[in-house]
Amino acid sequence: MATVSPEQQQALAAEQSDGSAVQKCAVIVVIDPGHGDRLKKGYPIDPGCVHGEIYEKDLALAIGKLLKPKLEAKTSCVESVHLTRDGDISELRRRLHWRTNIAKEKKANIFISLHLDAAGASATGQSVCHHPSFKNSVKLATAISARAKVVKPKKEGPISPRSDLHVLNKNNFGKETKASVLIELGFISNDADRTACQTKQSEIAAEIADGVEDFILANKAIFSEDSSLPKNVPIPRPRPTNL
Repeated sequence: MATVSPEQQQALAAEQSDGSAVQKCAVIVVIDPGHGDRLKKGYPIDPGCVHGEIYEKDLALAIGKLLKPKLEAKTSCVESVHLTRDGDISELRRRLHWRTNIAKEKKANIFISLHLDAAGASATGQSVCHHPSFKNSVKLATAISARAKVVKPKKEGPISPRSDLHVLNKNNFGKETKASVLIELGFISNDADRTACQTKQSEIAAEIADGVEDFILANKAIFSEDSSLPKNVPIPRPRPTNL
């Protein structure tokens, strides 16, 4: 039985206020903050893109840690949320495979990888990558991009098909995984994007969580195909009796 987080309990209590709430926890999400691991023996921890003393791995992790409770509070559609890492990974692991292996272990229905882009100082905007043959991922990417306001979507290619990324390939996940995306949260090389990813992390996480919820609620049939997912369970609430 899945453990209900404090955030889920709080949100569920609010839903129960009228005595008619129905528990709809079903979807399992794995959040993958990019980089932060050791690529080869003897190598330092992979920082990802770097701007001075600001590392992609740290910004991705900070936003991922905020995204987790925001998704857990979506009790109408989310059962549990897991991070692939909550700090740097010092031991040597098989590159990228360890990330999708966690998704398999947790039986993730949705996989979200968090990154930042880098280019010239004028390049700006959020983009969401998906595998072109993973059709549900296109829907998830579109839903997330539609919510982006803090760092607005890139003017060109806000939804980006990528067939070369391990964490987007359906063949690298278990049968439970219905969608996988990689979010480029913004450009670490752009002053405005970088500042937003440092100072508005909670707002960015909230936008992503809302986009994920939009996707799930609009595509319930995708998840009901898996008979192992828990069904809706009515939650009884004592009603006051007039004496």
